[in-house]
Amino acid sequence: MVPPIRVAIIGLSANAITDWAARVHLPYFLSPVGRAKYQIVALCNSSKGAAERSIKMFGIDPGARAYGSPEDLAADPEVQLVVCCTRVDKHYETVLPSVQAGKDVFVEWPLAENAVKAAELDQAAKKAGGRTIVGLQGWYIPTTLKLQEIIASGRIGKVWSSEFRAARWTSDQFTVSSALSYFADRKVGGNLVTIGFGHVFDWVQRVLGDLHNIQSRLQLQRPKLNVVDSYTGRRSETMISDVPDLIHVTGTLPESEHVVKDATLHMRFRRAQAFPGEPALVWSIFGEKGEIRVSAVFDTMLQVSQLLDVTIEVHDQASGEVERVDFKWDKAFTQLPYLTRSYGPIYEAYANGTLGKYADFEHALKRHEQLDGLYASWDAARAA
Repeated sequence: MVPPIRVAIIGLSANAITDWAARVHLPYFLSPVGRAKYQIVALCNSSKGAAERSIKMFGIDPGARAYGSPEDLAADPEVQLVVCCTRVDKHYETVLPSVQAGKDVFVEWPLAENAVKAAELDQAAKKAGGRTIVGLQGWYIPTTLKLQEIIASGRIGKVWSSEFRAARWTSDQFTVSSALSYFADRKVGGNLVTIGFGHVFDWVQRVLGDLHNIQSRLQLQRPKLNVVDSYTGRRSETMISDVPDLIHVTGTLPESEHVVKDATLHMRFRRAQAFPGEPALVWSIFGEKGEIRVSAVFDTMLQVSQLLDVTIEVHDQASGEVERVDFKWDKAFTQLPYLTRSYGPIYEAYANGTLGKYADFEHALKRHEQLDGLYASWDAARAA
């Protein structure tokens, strides 16, 4: 039998600002499919004591080692894969020592606060020789896979253009929870643009190809936000956001076997409530012979959605018929919580040594550069 891959997790803590490690990664590692190929051998938190408490709290093997610093973790020769689930602005400092030590590293998206630090991590990984993974799990949601299948089949002919619009709305478009108040602070790097739009931007391009000749228009419509206590639900303060809440992007899709030359993509993404009766997300892909339309009634973040409100329809222009297309999760991962299912194929591909089947630091840097380009255009427009 092949020995399990020895994993260390950074950020698995009951007191962490983000509980993504506990909600998403841990269920995979503790599942039968995860245990078959992986073993958690270490945790790293803000202190050794915090890591020790998490080992007990989450039922990790008592033999797992506890670390309170990224440098100590990086020095552990038994750790093969480091999984980082901290807040965005902590990614760089917590994984750099392991990257430089040549370990394989999985970092949640965004990779870092900006393209500059993302580039430094990518360069360090290439120099040290470790494999890298970034949590752009939208590659493996059933909608992405089904759209790739329909386009590759030639059913709508070559793609001529595509339009995407979405209104991202949580509980109140004028509030932000205290636990996530950093979403209103652009320098932190985790916000509506990088996360809300960033994930969408990635899986749209995963289906249609990497956008070039990008032009954009951003706007901050509601800079004043009420901060609501995450525990009591009461308003605690008011803060001013410096993160755009309306994003318009247009660009040219790459010519390919399934996309015509100079095909255009237009995307609109806003932090607001969808018009009553209208879906939160509508994505149309126009082809020579037909059209694909994806719609989601409530949510725009399909990579973390149960997909129960999502439909895919194909219009055959010759017959005039519209067919609703079914899509399903991979049977190998249906026993996992829905948030974890799109991570299963990533971990499987990594364990099997399959390259190009998941996003890595180099891919993440490309997305960071695109997003930083949107910011730069916005800054220049405001300065002018």
